[in-house]
Amino acid sequence: QAPAKQGSIRGLASFIKSRTSSKGFSFAHGQPGGMLQACRPQPGANGPRGQQTRGARWENYTKANYGSQRGNRYRNNDHKQSFFDRLKPETTIYAIIALNGAVFLVWQSAKGRANSFGDYGLVNWMVKNFSIMWVNLSEGRLWTLITPAFSHIDPMHLFINMFVLYSFGIDLARLLTPKRFLKFYLGAAICGNVISAVVRGIVMPISTGNHSTKAQPSLGASTSVVGITTLFACLYPNATLMLFMVVPVPAWLATVGFIGWDMINVVRSSNSKADGAGHLGGAAAGAAYYWFKLRPLIRRMR
Repeated sequence: QAPAKQGSIRGLASFIKSRTSSKGFSFAHGQPGGMLQACRPQPGANGPRGQQTRGARWENYTKANYGSQRGNRYRNNDHKQSFFDRLKPETTIYAIIALNGAVFLVWQSAKGRANSFGDYGLVNWMVKNFSIMWVNLSEGRLWTLITPAFSHIDPMHLFINMFVLYSFGIDLARLLTPKRFLKFYLGAAICGNVISAVVRGIVMPISTGNHSTKAQPSLGASTSVVGITTLFACLYPNATLMLFMVVPVPAWLATVGFIGWDMINVVRSSNSKADGAGHLGGAAAGAAYYWFKLRPLIRRMR
């Protein structure tokens, strides 16, 4: 299979063919548009015409041109497009990464002021506004359901989340359109942060008697990133991923393994630095988006 060009249909035609062919779905590494690049499927039993029809239906849903002739009519839309409709997939991902980087620099400034001058004012403000915990929600700071998805203190935490976002996000933003991708990114963050706050603010105090977890802050884009990887695994379960850059595993197995690890972290959350509950909430958002939003559309196109 030859690598697809930047404007090609990467999603549904490939997905449908992977369901009807034993060859599954393959990826080429190092191509533009992400660390994992979808490859154009060869004409199969469905025939080029059938694939073109399905591609046109998907483009009618996304209102974007991904390379088919029927998608060209969306280049010159008469209706007025909003700012989000004009965003490019790459620009969307780079903007999210840049915003995460900017908040990371604010955290470093806050830490520097606290360590050098004993001034914890900015640190306290960041904890109240850029971390998720039950105390924040109970005091009415509902925006903390979203802001932690752009907040990192540890540089390695930031690097890993942004690397995974870049690897999977550009292709998914092309598939969903940037506007829908942004909605999904924020929705997964909200879902993950709600579950995180409820587990540490209600479930754990009741089950363990430890009420200090209500004021235990959590932050990071992991809620959204886990949602993105889960959605990818639902769409392309047989895609090969390189676990730890070494071990090749199918996407579905890697996702199940990480979800199992997060469940263990929830059980022993008092001894774990990872917010397993938040990760599980992001994974639930990804699975729900596939099951209720994309799966019915895929079934109609068959």
